[in-house]
Amino acid sequence: MQPDEIKLWDIAEKPAEEFELRICVFNAVEMKIMDWEGTSDVFFRGFFDSKEDVQETDTHFRNTDGKPDFQYRLVYRIKVPRKEYKFSLQAYDRDFFKSNDIIGEATLNLRNLIEDCSLVKKPLGFNKNYYKDVLAPEGFQKIEFDSKDDSRFWLIMQAKNSETGKIEDNGKVKIQVDVLPVDQAEKNPVGKARQDPNHSPSLPQPEGRISLSLNPFKMFAQMVSPEIRRKIVLFLLCGICLVLCVAMAPMIISSLVSQLIINIF
Repeated sequence: MQPDEIKLWDIAEKPAEEFELRICVFNAVEMKIMDWEGTSDVFFRGFFDSKEDVQETDTHFRNTDGKPDFQYRLVYRIKVPRKEYKFSLQAYDRDFFKSNDIIGEATLNLRNLIEDCSLVKKPLGFNKNYYKDVLAPEGFQKIEFDSKDDSRFWLIMQAKNSETGKIEDNGKVKIQVDVLPVDQAEKNPVGKARQDPNHSPSLPQPEGRISLSLNPFKMFAQMVSPEIRRKIVLFLLCGICLVLCVAMAPMIISSLVSQLIINIF
């Protein structure tokens, strides 16, 4: 074989590519209530590596029904190839005087989605068709997609029960995941959270949040959970009954004494 006929192989490492990962956290349901008064101050943390680029949603304070709403976009710049492709999303109950309590955690392996985006050189979304055609045949974790939008799906938040030591489901959160080559992301930018440009999708203001009011009854209803309100009402009713009994006691006693005297004489 002549030297000019020798086939040369390029063994140089593939140059790093940069992508933008957009994760929209919409809302959660069936979230475990963490505080004794029947409320939770819920927020989410998302990351590939807990030591770098950890992002948080805002906090849904005083949530009482286990259905916190966020409508919040997390935006990451990532380079591949990389060591870690598993994205972690954690739900916490925010505390001001002690460490935050974890409600649950879920992980999502995005290796296929990111590598396929690198291959086709165009944006890709983690939608129902992609899951069915690409991920499910490879034994990917079971995913529950939203009944109204195939681009949105639910992640189950799990945590260890401190009493039983068993892993339990503590709710689920609805999200959307998109990956874009960085050059295309820069041509079609989006804002973090609900900032402009707000599109793909457009995120509205979250529902069920505390709103300031001069009406003390409205503020009371927002700040105090239904369970505590029921206890307060029960306590007040018991107090009213006790006051009435004390107020009527002299009249009742005098009536009984008078009746006793009449019966004797």
